[in-house]
Amino acid sequence: MNIVVAVLLVMMMIIMTRKYKKDVNDKKQARSCVFDECDSLLQQPLASLDKANLPVLYGSYGGFQVHLSVVEDTLGWRKIPPLWLLVKVIANNPSHGTLDFIARPANNEFYSPSWQWDGSMAIPAAWPQHAILKYLKQPVDLALLDNDVPELFADTKMKELLVTPVMTRLTYMIKQGERGEYLLMRNAVYNNSPVSKDVVESLLKKAVAIRRNMESAVI
Repeated sequence: MNIVVAVLLVMMMIIMTRKYKKDVNDKKQARSCVFDECDSLLQQPLASLDKANLPVLYGSYGGFQVHLSVVEDTLGWRKIPPLWLLVKVIANNPSHGTLDFIARPANNEFYSPSWQWDGSMAIPAAWPQHAILKYLKQPVDLALLDNDVPELFADTKMKELLVTPVMTRLTYMIKQGERGEYLLMRNAVYNNSPVSKDVVESLLKKAVAIRRNMESAVI
């Protein structure tokens, strides 16, 4: 009996090891191809990896330096983990004020800096109301964003608009984890298809337009 149990344990270990290696390879493949269709959008594109071995794509667009990156969100309990796309536009010239607008807050938006910010503002009537609006030290003039926010967040995949004097960033859901894999194994496994070039281009245009508007308002 002891020999049978030992053999079964060895077999289970082999199966689990193979499963782990497959999951690692699947994640690596899904990560590596995220921006495969986006190189042509940017001037002088440069691909890299961040500290979590997730892909980052650098380049310029519309006269601004931009960063494209992704974040795996596995903190939500009993929620299929989303994969967030972060579209960051670096300032050419500093703007005034800060703002972080987060739709459908779950209090686990670890990718947002505003959990350290004390300032909160009333949400304008035309903006989505199931959200939080925060600032640090000095708020952005909300009138500068009145034409952008309602349109941006009409898309329910849009999660966050972050504005600081040195950058503007959009956070957008591009994928969700495979439901069965997450419910059974609690693994965040995403399909390995690249993010749509059209989606990224649309977000880049919006982020650059907002950044340009912020900087043009500086006297």
